[in-house]
Amino acid sequence: MSATDLQFLPIDAAWTLAQCAALLEQLAPEQELQFYAADHASVSDPGAYIRVQRLGAGVWLRKAANHGWSTDWGRVPLEALRDELYRNRHAQLSGLQLSVARVQAQEGEK
Repeated sequence: MSATDLQFLPIDAAWTLAQCAALLEQLAPEQELQFYAADHASVSDPGAYIRVQRLGAGVWLRKAANHGWSTDWGRVPLEALRDELYRNRHAQLSGLQLSVARVQAQEGEK
C-alpha cells in the first residue's frame, strides 16, 4: 500500500464478531482504519468518526471525533474495538476506510 492508496473495504450486516476481530488483528502498524460509529454519544452531531491504529502485538489506539471535538488517542482492547465495529457494521455506507497512517499515533496525544 503506497502513501496515496486509500481503500474502502466492504462490510455489511452479515459480518460476524470473528470477522471484525480478524480485520483488526490484520491491521499493519503503518495502516489506519476509519469507520463511523453511529451509536457513539456526542454533544453535537450524532455519532463519531473512529480512527484506529495498531502499535504492535496486542496494542491498538483509538481516537473519536465529530464536528468540533475529538478525543485523545488512547489504548483500547481488541474486544472493545471489535464490539464497536460489529455494533456499527450497518452504518458503513461506503465501507471501512483503510489507508496509510499519515502520522503514527502516540497514546495521549490529540
